Amino acid sequence: MRIRKFNIGLKVAALIAALIMAVSIGAFAMAASTAPANATGKNVQPPSYTGSIKIAQNSNLSESQEAKALQKLAKITPKQAESAALAKVNGTAIKVGLDNENGYLVYSVEVKTAKGLTKDVKVDAGNGKVLHIDSGSDIEKESKGEPKEESSGEATNTDSINDEVQEGEEN
Repeated sequence: MRIRKFNIGLKVAALIAALIMAVSIGAFAMAASTAPANATGKNVQPPSYTGSIKIAQNSNLSESQEAKALQKLAKITPKQAESAALAKVNGTAIKVGLDNENGYLVYSVEVKTAKGLTKDVKVDAGNGKVLHIDSGSDIEKESKGEPKEESSGEATNTDSINDEVQEGEEN
């Protein structure tokens, strides 16, 4: 058996090494960017949509104080948000909550369909337009006791703004 020796030039070897490094750096950069950023550089959760009421992130407020402040900003009622959601998704509304989603004030309306699926309908709290309809896979997992997949290590806040307003009134 004869072994052949390949004689490649120094320039070719340097080019191959440079290509390997470029691919490695590109792969690392893709892995490091786990969440898209909006124009302000803040992380945005998918899906990205734009509401009519922009909310500034105020970390100085307690959850109940934030809930009351958000409730005052809403231009439509929870009942109107429910009606808008049910106009797009046939079913029964099981929960309506006011949320700060990607810096916009929206109602999250959970709708149970005739097939037993739960859809999360995002309704603009300013004009009542339906912004997005989530497939409900995360909601289905939570209702079955399975943990929701999170892209960050932060704790999940599962209560709604309306729950927090009610808690604040009780205290």
